[in-house]
Amino acid sequence: MSSNKTLQILLADDDDDDAFLFHEALDQVSVKTDLVVAENGMRLMQILNKGDYKPDLIFLDMNMPVKNGLECLEEIKRLDGFDDVRVIILSTSVAKYMLDSAYENGANLYIQKPTSFSGLVDILKKCLYSKFRQDPLLGMEQFLITD
Repeated sequence: MSSNKTLQILLADDDDDDAFLFHEALDQVSVKTDLVVAENGMRLMQILNKGDYKPDLIFLDMNMPVKNGLECLEEIKRLDGFDDVRVIILSTSVAKYMLDSAYENGANLYIQKPTSFSGLVDILKKCLYSKFRQDPLLGMEQFLITD
């Protein structure tokens, strides 16, 4: 990524504390970012369907009211012009059926929510610094990232 480009990040998370910590952790990563937060899946889809904003990365909380992360993922993958947008699932659960559903529906990574702030910073560094942003979809063995 060019050092003068601002990376557009869209986070969908219904937990205000988690969204705040995500924002604070982004501040610890030396990549220029602009964060937009949607408080639920319905709001996320309103932002994307409006047509004037296209993020580089979308972080989706799996368990949200109104519309969950998997429902949003399915809708995002059907949107025209969003094929190159990386979608990262965030969840406290690493149940196999959830992993399989996210993988099969085109998520690029599945991250178990870290239990510490430093763990969140480390995960964001992996997502923002790595070649991940340009690489094709990873195999299932590299799909899950845990703290």
